[in-house]
Amino acid sequence: MRDTELYRHLLGLVAPWEVGRVELSVADGRVDVWVHHLDRTRFACPDCDRQLPVYDHSAERAWRHLDSCAFLTFLRAGPPRVACPEHGVRQVRLPW
Repeated sequence: MRDTELYRHLLGLVAPWEVGRVELSVADGRVDVWVHHLDRTRFACPDCDRQLPVYDHSAERAWRHLDSCAFLTFLRAGPPRVACPEHGVRQVRLPW
């Protein structure tokens, strides 16, 4: 099993979300996990739930997650945004 598949299972990510890369730093005692979505994914506006195509992505951010075998674990992603005709450009809800 690849490290990306392992972390997808550990994090409970389901389509359209995938783990693209995992980096382990033993010296720093941390694991960084990059998460992205599949191409052509449509997301719901967080205000009205209307399904819309991705407008763009916010800057990459990091979220602290539960430790992985005593290693600090961080999720990294550029959250997708949608352009809702009613509510404007909004960041979608993330599953973590």
